[in-house]
Amino acid sequence: MRAGLILFVATLPCMALAQGKPAAEGTITVPEYRLHSGQTIQNLRLHYLLIGEPRRNTRGQIQNAVILLHGTTGSAKAFTTAEMAAALYGPGQALDAHKYVLIIPDGIGAGGSSKPSDGLCAAFPHYGYMDQVESTHLLIRKLGVMRAKLVLGTSMGGMQTWLWAERFPDDADAFVAVASTPAPISGRNMLWREAVMQAITTDPDWHGGHPDPTHPPRSWAATAAPLFDIMTSDVARLQQQVPDRQVAPQAVHALVARELETASPCDVLYQFASSFDYQPQADLTRITAPFLSINFADDLLNPVEQLHLPKAPNFHALMVSDPALLYGHNTLRYPAGWAAGLQAFLTHDVGQ
Repeated sequence: MRAGLILFVATLPCMALAQGKPAAEGTITVPEYRLHSGQTIQNLRLHYLLIGEPRRNTRGQIQNAVILLHGTTGSAKAFTTAEMAAALYGPGQALDAHKYVLIIPDGIGAGGSSKPSDGLCAAFPHYGYMDQVESTHLLIRKLGVMRAKLVLGTSMGGMQTWLWAERFPDDADAFVAVASTPAPISGRNMLWREAVMQAITTDPDWHGGHPDPTHPPRSWAATAAPLFDIMTSDVARLQQQVPDRQVAPQAVHALVARELETASPCDVLYQFASSFDYQPQADLTRITAPFLSINFADDLLNPVEQLHLPKAPNFHALMVSDPALLYGHNTLRYPAGWAAGLQAFLTHDVGQ
């Protein structure tokens, strides 16, 4: 890995989750991290959450790690919701936090890890998905994980799981990619991403990527926020939430206000742009461990007819199609709809 000395920051308690199991957080700092572009990030922070207790062998290596990778505009906190805990982390469930230690990194550009909104904005070095995968691999190695029980990612994290399984095929017993496909982003998925990116870079207050902190860009959210909801939600629930024109203005206003409160255009631009190097199809034969692809019948970002899933014996596919369980692409946030399939895969195909 392209890194120098690693400095550890002690883990700190942050919340209780999963049947009383504690969650903790920590950060490692890489003084100079070289990206595939040749650029470097100085003092790269890699932040993570832990749920459960690590079990170590005599060499201090963690033996029960599950790695969870978050989506494009999310962070490690996406895996700390009540829905995740209730469906996945309890005793006997697929990711039982009494059995495993769940390691949940914030990728570059998100959460507590280094990101453009720390101050550099468009002067922040440009990173790609492969940089995300390799820096996360570095992080878990420094935490003492030589081989994980499972790597599971949702959305962008799912795409990174495909890359992880190709780049480090022997470093996990199994892989699960949720709401993703092993093919370059194109078509509808590419078009809406480009619309969001152009909304940011053409915002009159963007100023070439060096916005005035006292007058930050706001116009971009009028495009990005409703478009994001349209692309990631399901038709039936949107129909209920916005039944007529009377409700529509308030709905859009709420979406835009939430986007401006919770997201930085500097970070969103980089997060969307970072998919430029997602080209997994050529190396799928490198994946030898059991691999499960979980997708949703109403996912506009990954439509059924464009999944391009491999046919090799180690690949398995789960398609969630029950309308009662579907939330569009956002079904990834409601694992009650896919936890049983994950459990069956881990039990019957992986032997965990």
